[in-house]
Amino acid sequence: MSRAAALPSGRAWDLDPEGNSGARRIVLVALALGLLRFWRLGEWSLWIDEALTWTDYFVGIEGGEIKNPLGYYWIHATVELCGGVPSEFSLRLLPAVAGWASIAATAWAFRPLVGARTAAWAALFVALSSWQVYWSQNARFYTLAEFTSLVGAGIFLRGLSGRRMLLAWCGLALSVGAGAFHPSAALVLVPLLVAPWIALGRAGGADEAAQAAERRLLRRSALVALGVALAGAAWAHETLANYFRQKGDANPFDDLGQVAGRVAHLAKTTGFYMTPLLGAAALVGFVLAWRRRSHAGILAGVFVACGLALAGALAIAGARMTAQYVFVFFPWVALLAALAGESLAVRTPAVARGFAFVLATSALVTTGLYFTVRRGERPAWREAYHYVWNQKGEDDLVLGMEASVGEFYLAPWRTNLRQPEQVQWLDRWRARLPEHWARTSRRMWLIVNPEQFLDWNPADAADVQRFLREECRLMKVWPLYVESRDLSVWVYVRD
Repeated sequence: MSRAAALPSGRAWDLDPEGNSGARRIVLVALALGLLRFWRLGEWSLWIDEALTWTDYFVGIEGGEIKNPLGYYWIHATVELCGGVPSEFSLRLLPAVAGWASIAATAWAFRPLVGARTAAWAALFVALSSWQVYWSQNARFYTLAEFTSLVGAGIFLRGLSGRRMLLAWCGLALSVGAGAFHPSAALVLVPLLVAPWIALGRAGGADEAAQAAERRLLRRSALVALGVALAGAAWAHETLANYFRQKGDANPFDDLGQVAGRVAHLAKTTGFYMTPLLGAAALVGFVLAWRRRSHAGILAGVFVACGLALAGALAIAGARMTAQYVFVFFPWVALLAALAGESLAVRTPAVARGFAFVLATSALVTTGLYFTVRRGERPAWREAYHYVWNQKGEDDLVLGMEASVGEFYLAPWRTNLRQPEQVQWLDRWRARLPEHWARTSRRMWLIVNPEQFLDWNPADAADVQRFLREECRLMKVWPLYVESRDLSVWVYVRD
């Protein structure tokens, strides 16, 4: 793939074919806006997965449940550097740094494929994404996986463009190695090999010799990838088996409605977080690229389509797949949206500028809502548990959803949050606990998020909701409604 074949045809959005100076300005703006990831970083309450990130360093890795320990080690090390006391800020600092670095990595990784200007626009769309901001402000590992995968993809693309086999293999290994932070990132192995092959077949290259050389490189890379896949087969099997035990469906094909529901859940959540506007722009970019035989757009589009198909296959097989499991593909979606604007700029530069303005402004508004009325899209668990702690008597019983979070706040010295002592679990597996404790004379506090009842057995949910309504008093509510989701936290007491 020569540079002439790799770069998109047509003029860039500001009529500068290379656009290096303009691209630098766009990247600098993106990096400046990306600093929002550090704003209010410690203000939002933890949610259960963040609390488990902390506790699983002590209990999950040793117990063998964690197959991707690297992120746990790194976040624990960051907490130690921040004084050793876990807090919202110290737990989230490293993911925020990785999320910010992913902006620059997007511009760098895609430059050999689409040129500096289009890659810079993709980086800007990543910087403005409230979805990317959300995971940057989470004590989880998705931004770490995203950054690693982007750097690997950038090295791989440079190896392809220069037909440097060793460089391409190193990039492939690094990109797939992002699975050490989260197993879902390992899904990029197949798209990284399939997408360039399809793009080469559809769009061609500079000449027959260059195409033949690239095909040889891809064939040999496929053999290397097969070796890597075989070497990691045991890890992949254990990881998938562990996930299916925890969140999978034991009989995935018994109910076709549930199969469709799992796929629909993946599609709905991905579309919601990616935003329909950016997703539509990406689809337009892919369709235009396919029709015009644009190498870059076909490669990016097939990469995303292949990744979503793999995630969909896992959903069909019984896994509960949600948007974060395809988060590593998000920069490629941003690239497709940027390519749609580049295609418009060929004939109508003013329309292309308007297109970019609408995408950027829409994303900025959504991010503004995230920091204001949406309050980080986090339920107020910290506030609720602190409220109960300050109100309860010495012998009062506390039952709560996300009890591990409550234990983090009420007993910060404890490291095994999976077995809380200050808070009793209130979840779908222990739905009869309120009824059991109601037989005693102890006053009972119950902390709930009403939306979680939707995942319970309907009969159990109805019984607990009746108990709350008829036998308890509502003490305080922290309302938070984010479009179709109810993130409110309600505190009840039974005297």
